[in-house]
Amino acid sequence: MFVRRSFLNRCMLRCRWRVVVIVLLCLYAAQAQSQQSKQAQKSPEQDEVVRVNSHLVNFDVTVRDKKGKSINDLKAEDFTVFENGVQQKVEFFDPPLAGGDETGQPNVTIQQRSLISSSLPRNIISLVLDGQTTDQTNLKQVREGTIKYIREYIADTDTVALFAITGGLQLLQPFTQDKAKLISAVENNYTSTASSKNFEQRDIAENIAKLREAAGAAVGPITTAAGGSAAAQVAIAERVLQQFIKLRSQLSIQQSRPILAALAAICEGLRSIPGKKTLVLFSQGFVAPEVLDWQVQSTIDIANRANVAIYVIDSSGLRGGTPQSGSFVPATPLGGISGATSQESRIRAQGGETVFDNTRQEGLNREQDLLYRISGDTGGQFIKNTNDIARGLERIDQEIRSRYTLAYHSTDPNFDGSFRKVKIEVRRAEARLISRSGYYANAPDDIVPLSAEDKKLLANFATGEANPAFPLFVELSSFRSQEGHYIVPLSIEIPPSTVKFDRKADRQQLQLDVLGVIRAAQDKILSRLGGSFNVGLTGAQYQSILDNNIFYRQDAELAPGTYNIDLIVRDRLSGKIAARREQLVLPVADAEFSASAVVLSRHAEPAKRQLAADGMTGAGDVFSETGVQIRPSPSREFRLTDNLIIFFKLYNAAKAAETGKPLVRVTVTLLNNGKVAIKPIDYDLTETLAEPVPHLTFAKYIRLAGLPAAKYVAMIEARDMVTGKLVKQQTSFVIVR
Repeated sequence: MFVRRSFLNRCMLRCRWRVVVIVLLCLYAAQAQSQQSKQAQKSPEQDEVVRVNSHLVNFDVTVRDKKGKSINDLKAEDFTVFENGVQQKVEFFDPPLAGGDETGQPNVTIQQRSLISSSLPRNIISLVLDGQTTDQTNLKQVREGTIKYIREYIADTDTVALFAITGGLQLLQPFTQDKAKLISAVENNYTSTASSKNFEQRDIAENIAKLREAAGAAVGPITTAAGGSAAAQVAIAERVLQQFIKLRSQLSIQQSRPILAALAAICEGLRSIPGKKTLVLFSQGFVAPEVLDWQVQSTIDIANRANVAIYVIDSSGLRGGTPQSGSFVPATPLGGISGATSQESRIRAQGGETVFDNTRQEGLNREQDLLYRISGDTGGQFIKNTNDIARGLERIDQEIRSRYTLAYHSTDPNFDGSFRKVKIEVRRAEARLISRSGYYANAPDDIVPLSAEDKKLLANFATGEANPAFPLFVELSSFRSQEGHYIVPLSIEIPPSTVKFDRKADRQQLQLDVLGVIRAAQDKILSRLGGSFNVGLTGAQYQSILDNNIFYRQDAELAPGTYNIDLIVRDRLSGKIAARREQLVLPVADAEFSASAVVLSRHAEPAKRQLAADGMTGAGDVFSETGVQIRPSPSREFRLTDNLIIFFKLYNAAKAAETGKPLVRVTVTLLNNGKVAIKPIDYDLTETLAEPVPHLTFAKYIRLAGLPAAKYVAMIEARDMVTGKLVKQQTSFVIVR
């Protein structure tokens, strides 16, 4: 099994931390501006600095009468809150912006008063243009509607910021109460930020439909040349169809991952800021494959923890036809799958997509499903089928200004990641209350919340590390990327003989849970890796695994620093668990001649070029060179029939004055028991590759035929022939019979 995903970390790790800082600085700048204008009226109370308890559970509530009109005159004592059936004490109450009386606050403490009387604006609005999905033709109506909303509805109690999502997250205008700055930012930026991939998605969908028709053509017995030709055409259509489905799945990941990461980053930046917090996303919709289910839920959890209501406006405007996709996308991959579908066909992968992914991709307006889920699960709503963007913003504005905010400290202090149902009742006849149904009880400092199932699996880490039930071979490599960061591929191998396979019909079933957690200083979780894999293997795929081990790889992008990576793998069919902890030290990149760690491999195949939005800068896979891609071999076990592939990258080689090119001589020597096993081999490297940063790639192979089965050490010397600088490395491996 070869699973390779360049993960969300480019967006989640880089975007999130930057945006958290940006959001906080912008809001504090708005606070300073507000303080200057109100300095003469400042009361002694407002000088008090009180830290907000991060365990406070916040809920926004809207109350309407039977005619749908907002009720804005309720007091704190009119509300009763239950968490999992247990009544909670409301410790903070903030009435609507459109009215209400703060005298209804129950037993106001200094902490609560500081939340209310803060000089920050009470209404904090983030307007976010999703350029990943919004077509250029729809930007005009988004721009005009946004400008009208700013002019007519933004009040003195509001502070607004503008963001755009392209390959990453852009801050177009920091939080401000200055309408002129906001309008200028919209006019200048909402014409050039879109990088929509919708055309590519539509083109792929059309090709898939045509290929399905060709691949489904009836083929009779091959008794004539024409019959053989028809069968060949069907077979070709099937193969090409698989490639288009793979492309669709990858493009969906590339389109949805930056959007989810950006939403999470903005919400995380707003978490410690009091007030009514709203994020309005202009989007045409996107599909997140099954492998990103955890990130969808994580984004919702982060928004709920920060008490940010996410509203979505369909930036495509009025669409023809009637939506067939329903409203909420199922919260789990199993939801929405027909009970008539056989279990075997449910898990069968086609072109890298499971049937779960197919159900999300195909059907009218499937791209809107996540918009319903994200908005509904965060207390917002999804507004569509209107070309009047300003009218949609007006509806959102009316709801924002009618929201009550209630907060309490949960009577259950165990923040274990489980879902807690919250029911809020109001003492007003015929009143209808609108709020979220609950929240996931994630620890306040968890940047990447782990699900309850993740935490159960991680609870077995110590046992799995001390007494692994099967060999777990792990390799961490690191290669320099843009802006001083590193691409870090995590590769694992598991001997197939140590896990259980379940034969069903003509398939061998393999079920693995892979969970990796990247931790930084103070044991803080930065990212979650892995997933749950339920794979039906054909005879050829099963034999390939028997010959080559079970293999899994996933990439992260990290800044310089020291990290711990906890990795745990569970074979669900046998219940066996194995775990490993690896430390990773990434130095600050400098201008010295240096090399990445050596990677050994015995697998090579034609390279697959990455699309630019994959977070890999369009330069291809980090393990590719001259059209060939290697697969790392973490087990470091090789057969006599294998070719030993040695792979690493060199940085900052000097250029010769006469040629304008570098010249690096690499010498490889294999040792067995300290003795030279083969004559040292020299290679000269002269061609610099520019992406993602300038480097030389060493990717050579050595034939192992004729060497005895034993343990070996590869001694590698790389000398910059221009400066004379030398880099030495060594790595061990085993040749088995």
